[in-house]
Amino acid sequence: MSNFYIEFEIESEAGFQKLATLYAALQEAKANDDWKNDAYWLRIIDEGVREHFWWPSEAEAEAWRRKWFSRPIEKRLSDPSLQTKWDYGSMIEAFRNGDYELLACRRSSNERARIEFDPYGHPYGGTECMRCLVEAFGHRVVEVRE
Repeated sequence: MSNFYIEFEIESEAGFQKLATLYAALQEAKANDDWKNDAYWLRIIDEGVREHFWWPSEAEAEAWRRKWFSRPIEKRLSDPSLQTKWDYGSMIEAFRNGDYELLACRRSSNERARIEFDPYGHPYGGTECMRCLVEAFGHRVVEVRE
């Protein structure tokens, strides 16, 4: 097992299997630098997982951008009205840009599993996209080792 991981409580076996499928696709894309189009990534998730992400219309996204850039830089991240869920494409892109190898998504016990990764350096991009991925499938993050 890796020294770097996101450990989570498994909500359901079906959710774990779906997470493992998406993780394997991310792992393969990252290892081969072969990132598919948006349609490919959308086919891997179902409606329940989609509800976890932000899917703004172009008008909603533009309104958010106007609001974001109208706020002082030091207030943008702390302004609750600017907080949104991750959008799915941004999560995929964060995995693409992260400076780490994706190693495994596997059980650590009957009730828990881990997403394991190996950073190439520091900073490597953080674990927020990994946490988002785990939570999108209904699981609860219980430990992060980074």
